[in-house]
Amino acid sequence: MLNRRYLCSFDSRRILHRFTDVAVIGAGAAGLRAACEIAARDSAAVTVIAKGPLQDANTSRAQGGVAAVLMPERTGDSTELHIQDTLASGCGLADKPIAEITIREGVDRVRELIDWGAEFDRKDGAIHFTQEGGHRKPRIAHARGDATGREVLNVLARRVAAQPSIQVCEGAYVLDLITENGRCTGLLTWRNHAGLVAIWARAVILASGGYGRLYRENTNGPHSTGDGAAVAYRAGAELKDLEFVQFHPTALYIAGAERFLITEAARGEGGVLKDAAGVRFMPSYHPMAELAPRDVVARAILDRMNKTSQPMVFLDLTGIGREKLATSFPGILAICRRFDIDPVREPIPVRPGAHYTIGGVAVDSWGRSTLPGLYACGEVAVTGLHGANRLGSNSLLEALVFGRRAALRAIEDIADAPEASRPPALRVATGFKHRDLDVLDMRRSLESLMAREVGIIRTGRQLADARRLLARWSDCVAEVEFGDPQGWELQNMLLVAQLIAESALWRRESRGAHYRNDFPSQDPAFAASLRLSRADGLSPPGASA
Repeated sequence: MLNRRYLCSFDSRRILHRFTDVAVIGAGAAGLRAACEIAARDSAAVTVIAKGPLQDANTSRAQGGVAAVLMPERTGDSTELHIQDTLASGCGLADKPIAEITIREGVDRVRELIDWGAEFDRKDGAIHFTQEGGHRKPRIAHARGDATGREVLNVLARRVAAQPSIQVCEGAYVLDLITENGRCTGLLTWRNHAGLVAIWARAVILASGGYGRLYRENTNGPHSTGDGAAVAYRAGAELKDLEFVQFHPTALYIAGAERFLITEAARGEGGVLKDAAGVRFMPSYHPMAELAPRDVVARAILDRMNKTSQPMVFLDLTGIGREKLATSFPGILAICRRFDIDPVREPIPVRPGAHYTIGGVAVDSWGRSTLPGLYACGEVAVTGLHGANRLGSNSLLEALVFGRRAALRAIEDIADAPEASRPPALRVATGFKHRDLDVLDMRRSLESLMAREVGIIRTGRQLADARRLLARWSDCVAEVEFGDPQGWELQNMLLVAQLIAESALWRRESRGAHYRNDFPSQDPAFAASLRLSRADGLSPPGASA
């Protein structure tokens, strides 16, 4: 499974073709921001490929906000403090120059959004800022209470729709990147009404999001199945930091219901965590209590659940007040009331869920991957900003900054590249067979395994067991050629899960979002990133960041 190059057989002479200058895979904040930049600066044709409808992008689920030092004179904040908080959260793996680029340029990107029509919430005429865990100052700008991601996505989508050089293809599944002579030259997609379609491009920008759906408990949308990391790996691009999976401490826990995110900003406004007996417990785990870094809060909740033999704890927002809840968290109120919970009067049952995946495609400060012609930005990319643990609300900032930077470099790199006039003759025959498998059952088993053995708290024994079982399952699907996205998603999920387990087993320490019970301390010997590639396999210990 790890050495498989393409997921299906195809003959370029017998499928449909499309030609574009730049193909953008993914229609969240990073992908749309990249498309906007190309359209604004160049006459190049841009094709945005979305796995589902635009509103399904994970960006739309971002509740908390975007971190940016917009009014330092009012909040007592500074970009230097924001940089320091980001580096501290990264636990020794965050890249300082990247943090400086992101946080300094991010201020302009957020102001730009405002110029484009983004309406951030205000108080007394000025933008209202909240504070989240790990931030020493209130610097989180939010929109419509807890609907910041939706506001950002809507603004970018309107701008994309106004550009005639941008074409959006919704409902297109990307099976693989196409490479020729060591360069990414296009991608193979599948659409319900057209079947296989090859899209040829002078540059490909990957902005497809993360792999949170590998876990049973998660706050992600339906499309976060690790496809981007998987297709990049098969094409030869280098991945890194896959072991760092950030679990959000507070996902709504109702048996049988989707795990909706309960934003960290709710704790920033005074929400407190209590166990089943009504005891507030976070002060005994960390001096910042509910505003401790997310990994600390998630592990504390898990520990409390184990001690009380309960599948959840409770987030008490009753002290915030009805008016403030209605103004700041209308989305949370609406979700809770769907399940007959009134946060004004009663606490909300919560437990941790996989939320943000820090690992992905290794890129430089301009979004270039190690595969020529391929760029990456957003959650699928590893810029070095987050290190071992993302600081809350830095992700939208990174998406905006590196969506633009990847686009700028792609424009520069393709300036002299010739346009494709006809599709190259490319024939791929995998030799694999069609076989009936219960894809849904295998996927559920995978999600449960990842939650149980490769979750918030890990041990070497668990990880080794997971690796063996994942290899066995991969063998079951390695010789199967599926004909629909459900099967291809399963193959991608199994591939990425194997790489996560391998990476976590290699990292014999606890650092940031990666916690090993058998190695509970941070080890300077592992102050580096583990890099992975299809050609070289796992790099040995001591691999450079």
